[in-house]
Amino acid sequence: MTLMDKKFDRRNFLKASAGAAAAVAVASVLPKLASAAPKNIPAAKLKFSEVQKLTPTEMARRSGLREDGYTYLMGKAQKVSDSKIRAIALEGLRNPMPIILEKYPDKASKEACRQKLLAAGFIKPENTIDEIFPPLLTKDLRFWDAAGGGWGGHHAYPCGLITHVASDMQIALGVFSIYEETYGYSLDEELLTNAILLHDNLKPWVLQWTNENRCLPEINIAGTGCHHVQEIADVMYRNLDPDLVITLADSHEHPGWKSQEDQVVGWIKAAAIIAGKDPIKEGYLDKSGETLPLPRRPEGFLVHLGDHDFVLTSPVSKWVHAELQKIAAKDYGLSEAELKGKKYNNLRNYIYSQASDMHLYQIWVNEGPKALRDAILNVVTPD
Repeated sequence: MTLMDKKFDRRNFLKASAGAAAAVAVASVLPKLASAAPKNIPAAKLKFSEVQKLTPTEMARRSGLREDGYTYLMGKAQKVSDSKIRAIALEGLRNPMPIILEKYPDKASKEACRQKLLAAGFIKPENTIDEIFPPLLTKDLRFWDAAGGGWGGHHAYPCGLITHVASDMQIALGVFSIYEETYGYSLDEELLTNAILLHDNLKPWVLQWTNENRCLPEINIAGTGCHHVQEIADVMYRNLDPDLVITLADSHEHPGWKSQEDQVVGWIKAAAIIAGKDPIKEGYLDKSGETLPLPRRPEGFLVHLGDHDFVLTSPVSKWVHAELQKIAAKDYGLSEAELKGKKYNNLRNYIYSQASDMHLYQIWVNEGPKALRDAILNVVTPD
């Protein structure tokens, strides 16, 4: 099989899920771009006042992006050969609850964990137990309507998480195919796939939607987002294979240089405190406790490369947000105060969930600011 036979690009999974997307009442309202552009994304056109009545979940339900990502990732999860991991992956895509809370049922146990993390230098003194273990605002967490990053960051909109992880999977599998085709280096595809399926399972918990329709603020633990350390702790607590724990831990950084590996080692140590595990005894770290087990498995590098779409998506989110704020003030009449509140959050969330900030950015780059404005007004029309 050649590399061209192994494509995992967005066009292919858009086509695969076209039938599901057609079930949503949508209209193709985004302009066509140049021939090098991705397939047009259908968006359900609404009035500004109608958008204000929607919850993040209702916005995600209307999204073709959600349909695409959910269909693609469910297909991957259903093919996992290990029955335990398959069940966890499917549960994560449907109702990703933090089972680590079984270990911390009350404030006293959470505070004891906080003190251990603080003593190890992994959190700041001002960090609270509610920031480490966010209270559940709902018992019905969903992967498919969750934000994919902290507010203002990459994929921070309804269905952003499922779009992010579907992109991660395709990027990593694309590199996997290139390594196999070019170097004859056959990595463990299932280990790679499983790590990506699980690596962001707790974002729906850590980044829950608030009443203002923005996601909860997230603290850092051991220098990275709380969700990442909590997810590493989750797979440790579930007693999954050390190779999977390590490969998943690599998603935020690769262990190719000492400074980068030190970060991964720190996350594993912090997660082990939360999970109540000995990271050396369990095989998550080398006997020295200062490196990953040697020789280092390569799959984690590809998981990191897959997760690396934030290199572009994070600044794009910031740039499109700045333009959308101008349009929101001029065309939707939002005041300075409203630009910081729920009205703007709803407008932003709906537009991004339907069109994606990435697609809007491409319209802006290819066709200019007027085309960007027209595309936004075609998704949400002013009253």
